[in-house]
Amino acid sequence: RERRRKMGSHLGWIRMPITETKLKTALLGGTFNPVHLGHVHLFHEAYEKAGIQRLVLIPAYLSNFKRESHPVSFEDRAEMLRLAIEDYHSLYPEDELSIEVSLFEGERKGISYTSETIKAFFDEYEDEGKVNFIIGDDIIAKLSFWHDFEYLKEHVRFLCFTRFGIMENDSGADVVFIESSVYHASSSEVRAGDMSMLSERVGEYVRDNKLYGA
Repeated sequence: RERRRKMGSHLGWIRMPITETKLKTALLGGTFNPVHLGHVHLFHEAYEKAGIQRLVLIPAYLSNFKRESHPVSFEDRAEMLRLAIEDYHSLYPEDELSIEVSLFEGERKGISYTSETIKAFFDEYEDEGKVNFIIGDDIIAKLSFWHDFEYLKEHVRFLCFTRFGIMENDSGADVVFIESSVYHASSSEVRAGDMSMLSERVGEYVRDNKLYGA
């Protein structure tokens, strides 16, 4: 049956209540093709180990490093993120983390550059002069190749969740290493047919809409 829903504003469906205190915010970008339980666990780690209180998920329209890939539609990926947020709150009910989905890169279309997104959102999300942006330890070696890297070095604090402790960082970027636990799940394995790596609502959406060969 049809499960697709009408999209919300470019700042997402789930909004933080108005408060006089600015919450510690981090951005998490990616293709999310699809979002899986490893991502959901990362939401929890961001709250528990990095003290993040507000998380903004930014699905890419077309990743600069995956230009030849053909992900499912942006609308489907954004809807799966919305459902993953619901699953997150079911799986980690003790967490007091506010999560939003930003549709900015989908509305902008074209190649998604993190630097352009940071420029658009800097004033809203900066924390002590920099935007907190979450990455995995597989990204460290590639950081210096990111578009407009000089801007990123000046304006971004990369929160690197790593299983290996402090790693070598030759990029010159501001990187904070955060030890994280291993959670085996990958989008490529889901696309290859392992639906056990999906959270409950996301799995139902994938099956209902016959995505990834389901």
